[in-house]
Parts: sequence; structure tokens; C-alpha cells
Amino acid sequence: MRHGARAQCAITVTALAAALAVGLGLWATSAWGSDRYGPADTGVVKVSNEPRASQGEEPLSFNPLNPRQLSTVANVFIPNVPAPLDKFFGSGGVQDSRVYSSQDGGRHWLTLKLDQGGIGALQTPLPPLAGFAPEFSDAFNILNTDSDSTWDRHGNAYFESGDIHGIHHNGNETATVWRSTDGGVSWGPPGGYAAVNATQEHNELDRPWLAIDNSGGPHDGRLYVTFETTPFANEPPQVYVKHSDDHGQSWSPTVRVDDGIYETQYNARARPIVGPDGTLYVVYDRAPATVTPFTPQVGTIQLALARSTDGGETFQRLEVDGDVHRVSSPDEATPNYTEMIPAIAADPGRPGRVAVAWPQATSADSSRVLVRYSTDGGLHWSDRIDAADDPAAKVNQHDHVTLAWYGDGRLFVGWRDRRCCGGSFTDNYQQWVRVLSPDPSGALVPGRTLQFSDGPERPGTSGRGSLQPDEFQGLVATSAGVGLTWSRFNGSLDDLMFRSVPLSAFEAPASGASGVRGGCIDTRRFVFHLHGLPGQRVVRAVSYVNGRPGRTLRGRRLRRLVLRALPQGLFRVRIVTYTNRGNRVISVRRYRGCAKTPPWTHVVHARRR
Repeated sequence: MRHGARAQCAITVTALAAALAVGLGLWATSAWGSDRYGPADTGVVKVSNEPRASQGEEPLSFNPLNPRQLSTVANVFIPNVPAPLDKFFGSGGVQDSRVYSSQDGGRHWLTLKLDQGGIGALQTPLPPLAGFAPEFSDAFNILNTDSDSTWDRHGNAYFESGDIHGIHHNGNETATVWRSTDGGVSWGPPGGYAAVNATQEHNELDRPWLAIDNSGGPHDGRLYVTFETTPFANEPPQVYVKHSDDHGQSWSPTVRVDDGIYETQYNARARPIVGPDGTLYVVYDRAPATVTPFTPQVGTIQLALARSTDGGETFQRLEVDGDVHRVSSPDEATPNYTEMIPAIAADPGRPGRVAVAWPQATSADSSRVLVRYSTDGGLHWSDRIDAADDPAAKVNQHDHVTLAWYGDGRLFVGWRDRRCCGGSFTDNYQQWVRVLSPDPSGALVPGRTLQFSDGPERPGTSGRGSLQPDEFQGLVATSAGVGLTWSRFNGSLDDLMFRSVPLSAFEAPASGASGVRGGCIDTRRFVFHLHGLPGQRVVRAVSYVNGRPGRTLRGRRLRRLVLRALPQGLFRVRIVTYTNRGNRVISVRRYRGCAKTPPWTHVVHARRR
């Protein structure tokens, strides 16, 4: 949670909470453009509907059981607090957070305010803090900030928000987590669960992120929260993780993700993801740190990846790229930071495939969107891929990079740039998404680029983006479409925007692409024969590939189980069958994928275990 100083006042915020809370309401959205990419294109949808507030920082997630159920979040800045509450705050206004959910693929959204942070009444407003952006200009302006959401494979949604001296947590600075079991319509418990507590950590907190294990393995359903030391306190920068195995009710001891002293960058920009085999990855910035966070850092950055294969207990640190240069972006919390916010994604169908992207400064006036990916869990990395499709020689600033990996092997990259309108940060910009598709060798090759905005969009009136910082966006790739969230300047404040485009608008993976449909498809057929169990029949069969759930069959469809698009290399198939008399039969086999042989049939000799 970012702020200029720790608030020291008592909590007397009943009236404040009532005035600032946003009630439950289903907002009718407005489409800002035509269906350019077919009837499944939602057009540009306005998610938020708060005329006095400005939204920014909007990661996006979806329900694996129903990809039409989505959730996004935002920091919400209210620059002009209505009387009489304006007497309690300085010129910085009030910072808050929201969670938004959709049941229909993003065409309509529900807005909820769950957190009730508070800082108490001030007798006199404090003077603005010199050098800070408007939303941080008063030392006591922040209530809640830095949110995220994620879903597990059972349909549970999680929302995280940080509060400062919140009324539910005895005045502690806390990262709080709520859970929804009905697709994001309602969340509980009231007040949430305290995931990270600044008093217990013995330091200030910054930028929590959520990640979930959906592997079906030993840590399936484990909820992770990463966080870091605040860039506003003079203490060595570090990155941490905790986990919960009971839907956020209780949390493990804190584990450090990075290593060394003054080796991690202040404002490390750490972000987690979990691969399909349960491996936890955390990308973060390494740079020789000065002994104070307020000294400008202008040197080269090493982009690091920490990897844990034991559920976040221990980490191996790897290098993604050692020659990263910051973009001179105004979208940062203080003038001493410039843009270097990476994105990370894991292939949901192939363990070890992880990608990292970032905005790379190529000159004082230009930057590009670079991507590197690994097929072995970060031990080795591809060459840099320039994901942007505009001419590299033309002056153009690219930023706000985000990634999403689809199950057929395609990687989607989102960003914004100013190719339309001059190329500098003060010029209008557009929102773009490009697909990187695997070729027959498995290498990712840049493909079609689509504009998700419906034309150039104005930057904010201040250098920071209209009073509310907007340092990253959200992107998902599902069978329902490729969805992007971003913040758009409308009138005098920012609104949260969304668009989903059908997968068919992007080209499919190339014919012959390894490990994806249409290419090297390893297919295994399993016929059910129960030996030694006379008079019984199979009523249900559940398959797992490398611990990840595959197909489930019931009734008449149990004659044959077919698994397609299986991984390359060695993989394990486990089939659990259930008979009409309550017996459970397990068969486990190991195979080597994409062999130069046609698909074949394997008879499962089921025995009681």
C-alpha cells in the first residue's frame, strides 16, 4: 500500500464509511463502438459508474468453470470529497478500491465496495507533500488501495484490497481477502480475512497480488499473496509471499521470495503466477539499490524470476533479462521512479512454459514491448520478441504491458501506444492486443494485432493520468474471448473500460504447431475393462494429466475415454474409475508425447486398490 507516511490517528469513521460506500447496484453498460470483430465482440464497455471518482490499476480474472464470469478491480480516487467531510482531508482527496463482476462475458457489471478502511478525522488539513502525485499529496488521504482478484478451478472467486488502519483490523495496515462462491455476486465474510498485517511483518507493506494453484496437485486450491516493502520507507527492499489452504481464513508464515541486501529494486514490481503443475513463479526487478528510496535509480535493471516447486516454501532465483532499461513514464508514484512494470503468464496446458513481458526504453523518446518465454520453468529463455507491430524506427512510447496465455498454446500481449498521434507520453494513445502463436517447432511467432480501443484516447490533464495513477491493465484469454480492461479519461476523470473480442478474430495456431490443436496432437484412447470385479460396471471416470484434471465421463459415454492435445515429452495419465458398487479403481501410466506414431488404443486393466 503506497502512502507518504503512516497514519497515526484513531479511527472515528462511521460517518465517513457511510458517505463513501458504494451500494450494491447493477449498472447498465454503454457500448462505445460497433461490433467490429463479429457478434461476440462486446464493443467498448464502461464498467464503472461513479461520476465523482477516477479509476485506475485494473487487473482482470475469470472463472475457469464459466469463462463468462469475470472480475476486475480498481483503485478509486475521489479528488473532491463532499462537505462536510472535506474538512477532514487535505487537498489529496480520498483513495479507495472496488471489485466489479460480470455474469455475461463483460457486457454488464456489478460494482461492490467491500473494504471499510479509515484514518479518522483531522482537525486541520496537512499541507501537500512536495513532489508527490495528487492522490498522494496529503499524508492522510488513503483509505484502501492496491487490489487484485483471482478464481480457483472450483468456481471460488477471491478479492484482495489493502487498507490503512481499517476499522475491521484494530488499526493495523492490512491486506484483506474476501471470497465469493456465487460468481462474484456476493462476498464474505463481512470485513474479510486479514492476510498480511504490517504490525506482524514489522514493516510497511506495498502492492499485494494474488495467485491460485489450479493444478489438481498436492497444493491444489492454495491461495498465494505476494507483497513487498514499501518504496516510501527507508528500509532494505524485499519481496515476500504467504499462502492459505482454507480459502483465506488463515495464512502461513511469511517467506522471502528474493535474496540479498539492497539488491532488489525499491518498488520491485513483483507479480506472481502459478503454472499447471503447481509451480509458483514471481517476477520482480533487481537493481543495486541505494540506501534510501528517495534517491533516483537510473541504472540497468535485471529482470528476475523466483521459482518455487514446493508450494512457496523455498525459491530458486533465475534471470529473465539482464539489460532492461526504464521508460520515462509519468505514471509512477514519485518522480524518482520510472516505468518498468513487468507482466507474467503461464501456459495453462503445458508445465514449464512461462512468459514475461516489459516496456523497454530504446531511446529517450521511444520504447517497445518485449517478450521472452521459457519452456523449462525459467532455466532458459527465448530471444527477445518485439511484440509491437508498428515500425521500430518511428518515435512511439509503449507501456502498460499485460499477458494472457490460452490453452491451445497462443500467448496474447496487450499494451497501449501513441502511434496515431505523435508518439510522446503527452499524446493520445490506443489500446492494442497481439497474438503470438506457436509454429511447428513450438516457437512463438507474432501474429495479428487488434485495436481494442475505438480510437485515440486522451491522456489525463496532469502528467500522472488525471489524478489517478494507472500503471497496469488486465487481460484474459478464454473460450469466451480475449478480454482487456483499461482506464480511459472521460471528461475530467478516468473510467474503467472493458472489451472482449472473440478468439476467432485472431488467427489460430499454425498447422503443424507442436503440442496444440491443428499440429502435433498426441491422442490417447482408453477402453474400460474391469478385471476381477464381476457383476460391476463403471459409472464415472475422472482423468488427470500431470496432476491436472482432464475429462470426466459418466453413463453411456464411458465406453471410451479420449485425451487429445497432450504435452510433449514425458507425462503421466491417471484415471480414477468408480463402479456401481462403490469401488474405486486407479490406473496410472507414463507416456512420451508427440511420438512419431499414430494415436493408439490402450486397455486399462483395472484392479482394486
